[in-house]
Amino acid sequence: MSLGKLLMQGGWMMLPILLCSLVALTVFVIKLFEFKKAELGQKDWVDLAIDAAKSMNLEALDKSCGCTKHPAAKVLRSMVDAFRSKPEQAAAEAKRVGSLELQKIEKNLPVLAFLAEIAPLLGLLGTVIGMVDMFIGLQGAGQSNIDISDLASGIWKALLTTAAGLAVAVPTMAAHRFLSGQSDALRNQLSDIVGRVFYAMPNKSSSTNG
Repeated sequence: MSLGKLLMQGGWMMLPILLCSLVALTVFVIKLFEFKKAELGQKDWVDLAIDAAKSMNLEALDKSCGCTKHPAAKVLRSMVDAFRSKPEQAAAEAKRVGSLELQKIEKNLPVLAFLAEIAPLLGLLGTVIGMVDMFIGLQGAGQSNIDISDLASGIWKALLTTAAGLAVAVPTMAAHRFLSGQSDALRNQLSDIVGRVFYAMPNKSSSTNG
C-alpha cells in the first residue's frame, strides 16, 4: 500500500503526525548544516593561537582565530578585543560570548525533544478516536449485521495513527540524542580551547602586540 493510501486510511489525525515529521526533518537538516559550518573537527588553528598567547601577541592570536569558523575562535576574538580595552574584563567577556555561542548551537534542539514526545501521543489519540468511531458504527448497525472483516479493518485503520506516531518519534528522538551529543562535545571544546589559550598568557593584565 502506498504512503498516500496509508495517510487516507489513517484519517485526518495523520496530518499533524506528518507535519511533526516534516518539522523534525527540517530542524535536523538545519542543525547538521550548522554543526558542519562550525568546523568542529578543525583544530590546527588552536596551536597557533596558543603560541601567540604565550607571547601575548594579540595580533597573531586574532589572526589565527580568523582562519576558522569554530565557535571557540569567536570567543577568543572577543577576549582579544577585551584585552585591548579592558583587560580585567577579558575572562568575563569570553564567558559571555561562549554562552551565546552555545545558545546558538543548541537552538531548536528542544523542538526535536517536543516532537519526539508529542508524535506518539497524537498517534494514540488518533487510534482512540478511530476506535470510538468504529464502535459507534457497529452499535448503530446492530449485532446481527456485524461483519468480522469490517471489525478487523476498522481496528487496523485505527492503529495506523499509533504506528505512524511511533515511526516519527523514534528517529526524532535518535536525532535529538545525536545533536545533543554534538552540542555537549562543542561545550567541552569551548571550555578546553578557551581555557588553554587564556592560561597560556603570561601576563593577563596587559596586552602587547608583537
